[in-house]
Amino acid sequence: MEEANEMEDADGLTIFDSALQKIDRGRLGLNEGLPMGFDRLVQYLPNIQQGTTYLVGASTKVGKTSFADDCFLYNPYDFLMNNESDISLEVDYFSFEIEKSTKIIKGVCRKIWKDYGLLVNPNEVLSRGRNYCADEIYSKVLEYRTYFESMEDIVHIHDESDNPTGINKYILKKVKENGRIIKKQIGVSKEGKPIFRFKDYIPNDPNKYWIVFIDHIALLTEERGYNTKQNIDKMSKYLVSLRNNFNIIPVVIQQLTFETDNDERHKSARLTPGLRDFGDSKYTTRDANVIMTLFDPSRYNLERFAGYNIKKLGNTFRNLEILVNRDGDPNINIGLNFIGPVGTFRELPRPDEMEERHYLQAAKMYTKGLKNK
Repeated sequence: MEEANEMEDADGLTIFDSALQKIDRGRLGLNEGLPMGFDRLVQYLPNIQQGTTYLVGASTKVGKTSFADDCFLYNPYDFLMNNESDISLEVDYFSFEIEKSTKIIKGVCRKIWKDYGLLVNPNEVLSRGRNYCADEIYSKVLEYRTYFESMEDIVHIHDESDNPTGINKYILKKVKENGRIIKKQIGVSKEGKPIFRFKDYIPNDPNKYWIVFIDHIALLTEERGYNTKQNIDKMSKYLVSLRNNFNIIPVVIQQLTFETDNDERHKSARLTPGLRDFGDSKYTTRDANVIMTLFDPSRYNLERFAGYNIKKLGNTFRNLEILVNRDGDPNINIGLNFIGPVGTFRELPRPDEMEERHYLQAAKMYTKGLKNK
C-alpha cells in the first residue's frame, strides 16, 4: 500500500510543462536565490540555487569549512534575519570533524569580529591555557544567545558520524514529512502487484531552500565492506537523487590530495588544485554542478600570486577558483582575505586595485576600510 504522502499520478505535467513552471517562477522573481555574501563571486554564480550541488575542495587547514559556512550558512541566514523574504531556510549539517558546541563557539568569535571589530579566537573565549575570557568579551558572548538559539530552529547539526545509507534514510524521511511524492505505475509484477517509480515531488513549501552539508565526505562511517572511495561514491550517488528529485542543495566538502611535487603538475605548469586532486573519489566532481577550490600560496613560499603581493598578505590570502560551473563560466579566480582566528572570509579588491592600505588592513585583519570592488 502506498504511504499517505505518496500518490499515483495518471497524467500529470509533461516535462515541458515542468520546465515552463521553473521559467515562470523566474519571471516572478522566485529564482533569485539566497545570497552567498560575496559580491564578486555572485557575478559568476547566481546566488545559492535550489537543486544544485556545490563541491568545495582544499588541502588541510586552508579554510574550506569556514568558506562553506560563510557562503552557505551564515551569510544566507543573516540575509533572511535582516530582510523580508518569501524564502525559508533549513539546514542539515553533517559535521564529522567539528562537534556542535565547538562550531557555535567559532561562530560567536566570527560575530564579535564582524560586529565589533575584535579579533577574539576560541582559545580566548574558552579561557584555555594562559588565555582568559574577560568580562567585556563574555558580555558580548551573551548578546548572541537569541541569534544562535533562533539558528537552532533552522540549522540541525549532526556531529556523530553516519554512513551514506543512514543519511539518505534520514533525508528521505524528512522529504515525506514535508511534501508529497508522486509515483507512476510502470508495470505489474509476477504476483500481479503494480510496480511504481518516482515521477514528481510536490513540497509543502516550494520556496524552502534545504541545504545539506557533508563535512567532510571522507569521514563518513563506511558501509559494511566498503572502502573510502566506494563510500564516497555511494554518498555522492544518493545526493544526486536527492537533488534531482527533491530540489535539495548538497554542499559537499572534500579534502584534496594535493602534491606540488607531482610530475604531472609540473608538466601542466599548474600549481593550484585541479579536478585530479579530488583523489579519494572523482564521483564527487562528476556529480557536482559547481566546484570551488581554495589555495594558499604562502605555503609554497610564493612572493606573488595572480597579481597579489603574497609577501605582504602572508597566510591571510586565499585564491578561490571556480573550477566547474555547469550554467556559467568556469576557471574564475577571486582573491579572498582569510580571517583565520575567527574562521571567516571577505573579498579583496582586484589585484590592480590593491593599495598599500588594503594590504595592511588585510594582513592585520582589520574589519574597517577594506572595500570589496
